[in-house]
Amino acid sequence: MYLLLVIIVWVLFAWRFIDWTQWRRQYPTVLFFMLANFLYNYFYYNHTLWAFRGITAEWLNHSIINFAFTFIICPAGLVIFLQRMPKSKSNRIFYFAVWIGFYTALEWLFSMKGMYVYDHGWNNWLNIPLNALLFIILAVHYRRPALALLLAVPIGVLFYVCFPFPLDSLK
Repeated sequence: MYLLLVIIVWVLFAWRFIDWTQWRRQYPTVLFFMLANFLYNYFYYNHTLWAFRGITAEWLNHSIINFAFTFIICPAGLVIFLQRMPKSKSNRIFYFAVWIGFYTALEWLFSMKGMYVYDHGWNNWLNIPLNALLFIILAVHYRRPALALLLAVPIGVLFYVCFPFPLDSLK
């Protein structure tokens, strides 16, 4: 089962690369990410742009896989990302590019295996600017949470304008 393998890999990454004496500093930003992920899954529930698909078990659906990503995999990755962010601005550009490339490549590989699917105009290429925006806004939130919250509102509105869902699709 791919999901179990991915969870194990990220738990090992967390064990090896996270300074567990400092995790509380990153916790608010992890919660900010969880809120953004929840809002996407809430508003786009019946009009998904991207979704997980389990290929090893019929019961393994988007909700179950997303739960693992939201509460295990992404928090581990985000804490590593935030704790190891370089202080130097010139090194940060390369650092961000590596993380954006890594997440985009993972999503592309999963999509090639049929484990990550797109709909309603979304595609692999759009993951690049989305991941760039995601890592930038998370870094902003880590340093200046109020600013990130202010930026998130127009970003969310712009996202809806570019990729609208029918309002009657909401429950």
